[in-house]
Amino acid sequence: MTMTQQPPPRRSNGCLWGCLAVLAFMFLPFILAGGYGAWFLTQGFRHDPVLRTVAKLARRDGLAHQVLGNDIHVTGVEGNAFSYVPGLGAHTDYEVTLSGDKASGTLEVEADNSHGHVDIKSMILTTPNGARYDLLHNIVLKEPSGSTSI
Repeated sequence: MTMTQQPPPRRSNGCLWGCLAVLAFMFLPFILAGGYGAWFLTQGFRHDPVLRTVAKLARRDGLAHQVLGNDIHVTGVEGNAFSYVPGLGAHTDYEVTLSGDKASGTLEVEADNSHGHVDIKSMILTTPNGARYDLLHNIVLKEPSGSTSI
């Protein structure tokens, strides 16, 4: 009598792959949101129409030049809030950091963006010494600490 040995049964990893697939599906929204957030904070803000408009306005603003100096540019986005209403467009609030050759500051921006048209509602610049400036209306809101005027 000749006995043929049968190969050992194949091990199945079906449960492992199934569990990994469920975990990947559950964490996918968080991974995508984190990836988009990282991209937006490093590269995406350079292409945003509102931020491009704000950067152009800040470079041309006389009050911003008095406070920040020349070569004003956006160095980062500290926060933003975005809301969209169908038919009305998008409303965005940004908090961006600006730097010039004299100083740096934080710019709070409120804007509406509908059909490719950017409408800036508010641009408030705050410097590290506590001074606040309304760049849209060219008004000093709060004088710098230890100073009577700019």
